[in-house]
Amino acid sequence: MPRNQAVADQEPWWIANYRGRGPHQRYDHHNQAKTQRTVGFFIRHMGLEPGQAILDLCCAFGRHTHEFTRRGFPRTVGVDLSPDMLAHAASSATADGQRPRFIRADVRALPFRNASADAVLMLRSFGFLDAPEEDLAVLKEAARVLRPGALLGMDHFPPNSATAKVGTRVLKGPEATTTVHTTWDPATARLNSRMSTRYKDGHVEPFHSSSRLYTPEDLRTVLAEAGFTVRGTFGGYDGSALTADSTRCVVIARRV
Repeated sequence: MPRNQAVADQEPWWIANYRGRGPHQRYDHHNQAKTQRTVGFFIRHMGLEPGQAILDLCCAFGRHTHEFTRRGFPRTVGVDLSPDMLAHAASSATADGQRPRFIRADVRALPFRNASADAVLMLRSFGFLDAPEEDLAVLKEAARVLRPGALLGMDHFPPNSATAKVGTRVLKGPEATTTVHTTWDPATARLNSRMSTRYKDGHVEPFHSSSRLYTPEDLRTVLAEAGFTVRGTFGGYDGSALTADSTRCVVIARRV
């Protein structure tokens, strides 16, 4: 087994998968218009106002953190555990003339006071941890830092024939190509992927990922256990209704 594969297999994928130059090649190819639409959706449906303290948890490259800051929300803070992702987020924001704030932290132990946040966002990052109890711990921590009555915004993939699709796909970046082999485990409701990124210089980096997909009903249950009530669900950022075939489940929940 190659040394980098052995190292990756010895630690959680959500740490190994976001090191070095690989994440930038695999994930940082989002359409800016989509980012603007996402941020606009949450501003509108969560009733957010400039001056409020917003936490963007698992912010990755900080594209939403950046957009909130650009739109006049200077107290937005991007939180992530990957120093490489945060370094890229900070440099990208500075290069564009913006200076959002980024903090490295584990979302299960946030370095913020109780009831200090006006809103929390968790976009396409829930269900990454190994056990359901850990997922619950993340939501409880989000509830702890939110003031009572404040809102949580989530974007999650519900399990259905579209989101739990198995097979092989290829992602082409500017400097590398990533091949992704995906399988679905119905017993654990986890989508598992093995990835291999090949750079132009011939270097290859293997990675893997595994995320639990919650049904909207199960998501509502775990949110309630963490101290939230669901205020609204949507099937996309166009405000469409959530259906059994929706490829995403956008949730807005209120801290009790």
